[in-house]
Amino acid sequence: MPFLFACSKSTLSEEDYRAQRAALIEAHSAQDPTFAALQSEMESEESYSSEYWRWRIDQYLYGQYTEFQPIYDAFVRGKSFTQIYDLPAEDLAATPEPGAELTDLPEGFFTDNLPGNVHTGKTVLADGKVYITYQGHLTDPYVASYDLENDTWDGPYKAGHSTLSKDGRKVDSHGRPAIEQDSDGYFHIVYGGHGGEREDGLNPLSIDTPHAGGRMIHVVSEKPYDISSFVEKDDITPFASYTATCKMGNGDIYFFTRAGTHKSPWVYYKMKSGSQTFEPPVLITWPVPQADDPIHVDTFYITPKKVSDTEIVVTYLWHECNFKEIHDRTHYSRINTYYMKLDTSDDTFYNVEGKKLPLPLTKATADELTLAYNSSETGETCFGTRPLVLEDGRPAAAYEAMGDDYREWRMVVYENGKWTHSLPIPGTKRNSVTDTSGRKIKSLLKHETIKEGGSSATAAVIYRNAAGETVFATAQKSADSTPSEEAWTVDREYLSLSKASMQMHAVRNEAGEAEALVLNVRKGSAQRLYLWHDGALRPQN
Repeated sequence: MPFLFACSKSTLSEEDYRAQRAALIEAHSAQDPTFAALQSEMESEESYSSEYWRWRIDQYLYGQYTEFQPIYDAFVRGKSFTQIYDLPAEDLAATPEPGAELTDLPEGFFTDNLPGNVHTGKTVLADGKVYITYQGHLTDPYVASYDLENDTWDGPYKAGHSTLSKDGRKVDSHGRPAIEQDSDGYFHIVYGGHGGEREDGLNPLSIDTPHAGGRMIHVVSEKPYDISSFVEKDDITPFASYTATCKMGNGDIYFFTRAGTHKSPWVYYKMKSGSQTFEPPVLITWPVPQADDPIHVDTFYITPKKVSDTEIVVTYLWHECNFKEIHDRTHYSRINTYYMKLDTSDDTFYNVEGKKLPLPLTKATADELTLAYNSSETGETCFGTRPLVLEDGRPAAAYEAMGDDYREWRMVVYENGKWTHSLPIPGTKRNSVTDTSGRKIKSLLKHETIKEGGSSATAAVIYRNAAGETVFATAQKSADSTPSEEAWTVDREYLSLSKASMQMHAVRNEAGEAEALVLNVRKGSAQRLYLWHDGALRPQN
C-alpha cells in the first residue's frame, strides 16, 4: 500500500490549487528569477519531461516559500505520488551480486558480505567493549560488540530496515549508520538516508526533490547497554543524507546531516542528555540559486568534529550544483575551504575571530565571515575538508587539494589575523617500512600508530608487496629512526591478498592508544570487516 502524503485535514480542488499556485509564482517571480529558469527548462525539448519539471518547480516553491506548503498539502491530501505526477518509476540500476571472489576472502571476519563502497563502519568504545555499526546486507544497519577482555562477540544484529537498496535499486552509501551511546546507556543509530522517497512528499526543509531515494531513520536500543533490539523514533526528517554525530561532555548528542539531496541545507539535531529524542533541526546553511544563472545553485558539504567537551569545529566547502543534475565526476565542483566553531554551551556558531554568525549561512555570508582558503583563485579543487586540532592551539583545517596531476591533503592555518594555505599537515612524518625479508616497501598505503613509546612503538600498516599483493601487518619502530623519517620493520603479516583493497580504522581510548582496529577487505564485489586486537584477528566464534 503506498504511503499517502501527510498534510492538513482540509482539501483543495485542483482548480483552486492551480490558481493559488500560479498566483504565488507570479508574485515571487518579480524578484526571484529561478521560476523563469525552471519554466524555460520545462519548455525545452532537450531536457527532462515537463511533468518532471512541474515536480521540481513545486519542490522549489514548497521549500523556498512556506506559504505554499498548506496549499499544496491540502491539494495532495490522500493522494499517492503517481496520482499527482505522471512520472515513470525511478531508473536506479541494481548492483550485481558478488561472484566467486566472495569465497576468496580469508576467514577471520565478523560480518556478512558488505554492499557498496568500502567503509569500516562507525564505532563507540565503552565499558571495555568496542561497538561497531555498519551498512550490511541490502544496506540495512547492523551492529555488533566485541569484549576486549573476554574475547567474545555479541551480534551482529540487524538494527533496522533501510529503503536505500530495496526493490532492485543500486547500493547507496550516503546513509551509512552512525552510533552513539547516551548517558543512560541506550544506543542510538541513525542511518539509511539519501533524499527520502517520492512517496514521502515534498521536503519542507529543501528546494530539491527526493530524487535519490532512501529514508533517514533514528533507532534507539530497547534496553540500556543492549544492542539486541531497537525501536524506531519519529524525530528526524526522512529526507536527510549523511550521518555525523558528536557526543559532548555533558552527554548531549549532536547529529549533523544534509536535509535532503544536493541542493539542500545542512542542519543539526540536538538530543539533550537524559532524552531519547532529537529536538527540531537547526538550519546551518541555505542553498541559493545563482543570480546570473538560477539553474546553478550554491550549496555546501560540511564536516564536524568535536574538539573539546563544549566545542565542535565545522569545516566546509562550496559545492556548485545545478537543477539539471549534471555533475563533473572528476571534481564534482567542490571549491574553497571554510571554518567555524559551534559553542554547545549556548548553541552559537562563531567564526575564527569570535564573531557570532547569522544562521543559516549562504554563499555570500560564508565568503564574508568564514572563508579560510579561496581555492577558486588558485584553480584548485578542495575535494574534501576536515577540522584539525593543533598542539599549539592555532585554528586549522585540512583540505584535499586536487589539480590536473596531483591530489593531496594540505592545511590552512589562522595566525596573526590571517589564514595561510597550502601548508603541510604537522605530525605527518615520512615513514619507511621494511618487510619481513628485509626489503624496503615501495608502496605503503596506510600507516596507523597503535602505541607510542619511542623504540618500542607499534604500528599497523597496509602496503603492496613485490608480488602485487595487498598486505595488512603490524610493525615495530626501528632504532635507526630520525626526526624527519621514522623507520619501521614488519614483525607479522596477518592478511595478504591479490587484486584486493584494504582500509582500516583505529578505535582509540582516551589516552589516544588504539585498543582495536577495524579492517575492511574488498576483492571485486566481496567485502568483509575484520577486527584486530592485541596481536590477533578476532573472528566471530
